[in-house]
Amino acid sequence: MMKRVRAAKRLFVDLPRSLRLAYCLMRDPRVPVYVKIAFAGALVLIATPLVDLPEAIPVIGEIDVLALTALSVRLFIAACPRYVVEEQERLILERRSRFDEDVRRGERIALMLYHHFRHDDEVAMTIPADVATRAAS
Repeated sequence: MMKRVRAAKRLFVDLPRSLRLAYCLMRDPRVPVYVKIAFAGALVLIATPLVDLPEAIPVIGEIDVLALTALSVRLFIAACPRYVVEEQERLILERRSRFDEDVRRGERIALMLYHHFRHDDEVAMTIPADVATRAAS
């Protein structure tokens, strides 16, 4: 029973952490290109219907995909230079990683778009109906 709990923890807690690290390593120019290509290829094979895992069985197909993804991520991280992995792990802990920067940039863009479109909606709501109708004609 404890083995299953540890396996579930590893899959659902450690996988997001590992994916964040893998994202940072994919963006790091010190990681060899062939390692990045092999990892990307593995993810493509997992995500495409060419590899038809037992998806007819509910939940099992998804767990297989998660397990294969976790295995691919672990192999990718193991293939990267150790000093790069350690540096990226430190940056992630400090919230200064490429992943964190990209998330913050995405949040700024989302807020900018939100304010832009919200402003347009507010302007449309403040224009009297008869003026809006004349402007549309």
